[in-house]
Amino acid sequence: MPTAIHTAQVSDSMAWTGADFTSKEELCFDLSARNVAALESILVRTAARDRDDITFDDVRHPDLDDDLARLYRDLMFGKGLACVRGFPVEQHSVEDLERIYWAFCWHLGYPVSNNSFGDRLVRVQEEILPNGVQPARGTKSSAELAMHNDAADILSLLCVYPALSGGESQFASGPAAHNRILAERPDLLPVLYQGFPHHRRSEQPDDQPDVTPYDVPVFSQVDGRVCINFTYSSILPAMKTLGREFTPEQNEAIELLRRVLVEQQVEFRLESGEAAVANNFAMCHSRSDFVSSTDPKKARCFLRAWMEVPREDRRLPLGREYFHMENKDMRLGYDVVPGRDGSIARNDYKNVDAELADMFKAAQVKPKPSR
Repeated sequence: MPTAIHTAQVSDSMAWTGADFTSKEELCFDLSARNVAALESILVRTAARDRDDITFDDVRHPDLDDDLARLYRDLMFGKGLACVRGFPVEQHSVEDLERIYWAFCWHLGYPVSNNSFGDRLVRVQEEILPNGVQPARGTKSSAELAMHNDAADILSLLCVYPALSGGESQFASGPAAHNRILAERPDLLPVLYQGFPHHRRSEQPDDQPDVTPYDVPVFSQVDGRVCINFTYSSILPAMKTLGREFTPEQNEAIELLRRVLVEQQVEFRLESGEAAVANNFAMCHSRSDFVSSTDPKKARCFLRAWMEVPREDRRLPLGREYFHMENKDMRLGYDVVPGRDGSIARNDYKNVDAELADMFKAAQVKPKPSR
């Protein structure tokens, strides 16, 4: 069931708006020369290990641990967002960079699977289907993505090669959006605390339904820590699949939230060697559409990882109804589905027909801000 509605304005450092920042510099966390040297030494000493077999104990280093622990604290209890600069992109192959990035990510949490194939680190890179069709998966598309949440406590996106044009990253604070709605339309908060069904995009095991048999709250809170979990492109197909229509009040609440998130966002462009790292359930994120380089060796490429944090630090309340997947042991991300890899293309979803795929893509169109 939904948590109690938080009825006070959130005043901590997580409740920011884009107007609070004058430049990307205010969000930057720079890796020092000794941090980079430590990451490269970890690359050497773990060279004989498969990347996914490398654990936190393997990547600890005295020139890295304290600095990244400070970054973690700011993500979980400070601003919740950082642009980490200084990854040695030009000095390494993409494969070695993935291993360096893997070592970095382990300092922020346990890497969980990004899909039902079991990939705990994925390349976000455009793929074009026959007849120029864009895949439904945002990780394989050049289309804009609307504000949404991913499936873990911490999201990290490392830019290997930026787009030729476009592809800016956008983030919006959930607590700040809650503040705005509380001030302007508190009557709509109960709708958002109740939430909506989510389409699981067939990432769930075959014996589970495509749509959650419960509503997933958009807003929730524990001891005043406001959590947001909102993906319109999962809600709209779920309602369609169930044959449900939004009530006028539900539609008004969703459209208000979509607009507020865009109006209050911070936007910046990631360059090679920069990573956006965010507290996923404290904020939503999106990107603008982009045009990639015609040089296939320089095509826009990001590395994405999702991390799970200790439950005492987690912003998302514990409980089945607060998350759209029903993974074993309440783990975030997606459980691996045996036999899924190889049975469908990695840029496609199982059991999602063309009409539903088009709905996923149409729901990614951002609302136009009114301010």
